[in-house]
Amino acid sequence: MANIQERRDKAGKLISYSIRVHRGRDAEGKQLKPYTATFTVEPTWTEKSARKKAEAFAATFEKECREGLASDSRQTVAQYCEYCIDLKEQRGLKTTTLTLYRSLSERFIVPEIGHIKIRELKPQHLNDLYTALAQEGRNKNGGKLSGKTVLEVHRLLHTVLDQAVKECIIPFNTADRVEPPKAKKSDPVYYQPEEVEAILEALNEEPGQWRMLVLLLLVSGCRRGEVLGLKWEDVSFEYNRIHICRNILYTKERGVYEDIPKTENSTRYISIPADIMAELRHHRAWQASERLRLGTYYENQGFVFAQDNGKPLHPCSVTSWLRKFSDRHALPHLNPHGFRHTMASMLIYNGVDPVTVSHRLGHDQVSTTTDIYSHMISDADSRSADIIADALSFKKA
Repeated sequence: MANIQERRDKAGKLISYSIRVHRGRDAEGKQLKPYTATFTVEPTWTEKSARKKAEAFAATFEKECREGLASDSRQTVAQYCEYCIDLKEQRGLKTTTLTLYRSLSERFIVPEIGHIKIRELKPQHLNDLYTALAQEGRNKNGGKLSGKTVLEVHRLLHTVLDQAVKECIIPFNTADRVEPPKAKKSDPVYYQPEEVEAILEALNEEPGQWRMLVLLLLVSGCRRGEVLGLKWEDVSFEYNRIHICRNILYTKERGVYEDIPKTENSTRYISIPADIMAELRHHRAWQASERLRLGTYYENQGFVFAQDNGKPLHPCSVTSWLRKFSDRHALPHLNPHGFRHTMASMLIYNGVDPVTVSHRLGHDQVSTTTDIYSHMISDADSRSADIIADALSFKKA
């Protein structure tokens, strides 16, 4: 039988019942913490009526406990959020995502709503949280958080509450009952043809490895970590293509480490222009000569782009080098992802279909590609109409 205890205020008025269901002992004989629940008494109820209702609630609660449909109702949002993130880690969630989740939880969720019990979390709590996060003074520089960051907080809470629904802690996902924050959509930053020409000209004055790396970023459209993860075994000179099957990442906790690509479709083959492959051959020959020169200092791990000791490059070193490179040659601000957008825009502008572009970029869905490059696709479609009109002689001479 469930244990039912009255709770009264200082005036002796009955306000609630504390209900406990014992769980027995663990394998070592230690008493397990009981399941607990609180049954609140409405002010209009008589004590006799309240007792009957509490007993009925306790019977239902005990049945749920015995059937594995209930858990500790005292868990707070902070406690359950930590539990859920740890569970995701055990299930193999990527380190970068775990790092993001823990940062969002520690910085924004726990300080604001971490004290609230998971069962008592209401839509109003989430609405108030999102409003508070949108105020000045919330980011590291004292300004507002971006809409994207607030939306990421919402998505994390939705994930956590979804787990609570699965574990029968709450009857529905509270995050489904609020209007999710809006993230401002920004157009992809890409480089104009004349800027690409200037970049290529400036690269002729730079060291071979960095020149090769930037060229590959431009023609492949790969993410920064995907290019850094390339090994010579992934390069096919026979078929003029590369195999994207690993990623180089960095977190403060793990340092530089090797991982699988971002998504399932990110593992892919990408065709590379023959002249770029020819330069890649020269780069391989140069690297081989460097290995001989450096001797045992060089730890050959097979990476196409490596540090002086043969270990993979730090991802941030690419961004840092591009910043200095652009300063040296008075070029526009450059970042690795800009080359990815540039390649995609060039393909779309020249009539390559979104499915092919999506595969080359490694997007999981074509809709991701069409959403990011919707403006460019619209422009390409307009040009297609002009081409059709010319071909059918609809235009006046």
